Amino acid sequence: MKSEPNYNPQGAKTLQGTFFNHPSNVAKELYHYPLWGAQFEVSYPYRTDRQYMNSFIIFWIQSGELNFTFDDRPNLLAKRDTVVLLDCKKPNHYYVSKTCRFIFFHFNGQPVQPLYDYITRNKQNSFECTPTLKQLFEQLLALLAEEAYTGNDLRYSQSLYGMLLNLTDSRVSQLDHATLHKTPKLVTDALAYIDLHYQEHITIKTLCLALNVSATLLSNKFKTYTNNSVHQYLISVRLSHAQQLLTGPAELSIAEIATTCGFHDASHLNKIFDQELDMTPSEFRKAYF
Repeated sequence: MKSEPNYNPQGAKTLQGTFFNHPSNVAKELYHYPLWGAQFEVSYPYRTDRQYMNSFIIFWIQSGELNFTFDDRPNLLAKRDTVVLLDCKKPNHYYVSKTCRFIFFHFNGQPVQPLYDYITRNKQNSFECTPTLKQLFEQLLALLAEEAYTGNDLRYSQSLYGMLLNLTDSRVSQLDHATLHKTPKLVTDALAYIDLHYQEHITIKTLCLALNVSATLLSNKFKTYTNNSVHQYLISVRLSHAQQLLTGPAELSIAEIATTCGFHDASHLNKIFDQELDMTPSEFRKAYF
C-alpha cells in the first residue's frame, strides 16, 4: 500500500528543469531510462520523506551537504562531489541544514535492479563523483533539456548505464551514433504537428489530413522511427506538459491542468498517471523531488 509522501518544498530553488521524459515501449522493455531530472539549490527547511516510489534516484552533490536516511539506515551525509544512489521502493528521507546544490534523476528500466543490487551489495549508497561521472550527469541533463519527446531513448540509456557502470569501476563502452537511422520528414512533420496542437482533439484522421498522407503509411513510419504509436506519442506529450504544470509555480487544479493539456477531464488524467507513473497527479505534485 502506497503512503502519502511528506514533502516540504520550502527552501527549494530550481536552477535547471524540471525536465521530463516518457520512454517508448521498447525503452521500457530494454533500456535504462530517466523519468525526470533537474538541478536544484536547496536550503533549510527543505526535506523529502518518501516511503515508496517505483523508481531509482541518483544525485550528484555539487556543493554543500545533503543528509540522507535510507532503508532504516540513518545519517548518511553526502558532501560536495558525492554521488548518492537510492532505490525509492525503500523508505528514504533527505533534508538539508544549510545550502546545497545538486543534480538528480529519477530513473527506471528492466535491467536496473540487478545492477543496482550489485553496486550496493555492501550497503554502500554513496560514491566519489569522478570527472567521468560529472560529464555523464551534465550530458544527461543537457539531453533532457532538449525536451525531445522521441528519438533520445538510446542516448538516455547510454548516459544512465554509463553512470551505473562507473560506480562499479568498469569501463563504459561507447555507442556508434553514426549507425542510427535518420528520421524522415514525414515523421518529423507529424511530431511537430502534435507538439503544436497537443491541446486539441487529434486523431489519426485529422493528422493525416493535415499532412496529406495515408493512415497506413503514417502509422508504419511513425512506429518504425519513434518506437511509439501516434496515440502513445500524443499521450506522452500531454503527460509531459501536465507534469510541468504540476511542478510549476501556478497552483492550478487537477481539472484545469487536464483540460489545458488536452485530456478529457481530471479522471482521464488520473488514469494516465496511474498507468505511466503508478501514482496520481496529486501524489506526483508532492513527491517528484
